[in-house]
Amino acid sequence: MEPPSIVNDLASIIQTSLAPVFLLAGTAGFVNVYATRLGRVSDRVNEVGEKDGDGEARRIQLDYLRRRTFALEIAVALGTLAAICTGCAILNLLAGALAFGFREENLFWFFGGAIVSLIVSLVAFLFEMLIAGRNMLRQMRMDQSAAGRD
Repeated sequence: MEPPSIVNDLASIIQTSLAPVFLLAGTAGFVNVYATRLGRVSDRVNEVGEKDGDGEARRIQLDYLRRRTFALEIAVALGTLAAICTGCAILNLLAGALAFGFREENLFWFFGGAIVSLIVSLVAFLFEMLIAGRNMLRQMRMDQSAAGRD
């Protein structure tokens, strides 16, 4: 027995609109990682800020944390923009399928915006990771040179 055509049409609409949901879920995972790292950097800023003194090492540490914060803020903002664009693409697919009159080129711009925003957010995250790694290596060199003097 063949299901009614309206059921087939609705199933097709749902299937078409569900594909971008996977992009939305992946983007949400990235934004979660970015936000978690931003929270850790914020905790580190508070820790460094509570230390006494205005030494050169403290200033260098705060500059380093400022660069990481900036990179992560960009990553979070662009990841969120990617999620918004993906959500708009999903709405565009639903509206187009239901004949609400959305223009087809909107879909290209929404998906394109989502992908470009996600790529640039990943580049910002890569930049933050490189800053963190470089600082970790610098700290290990400083610790080794201090241990060698003892």
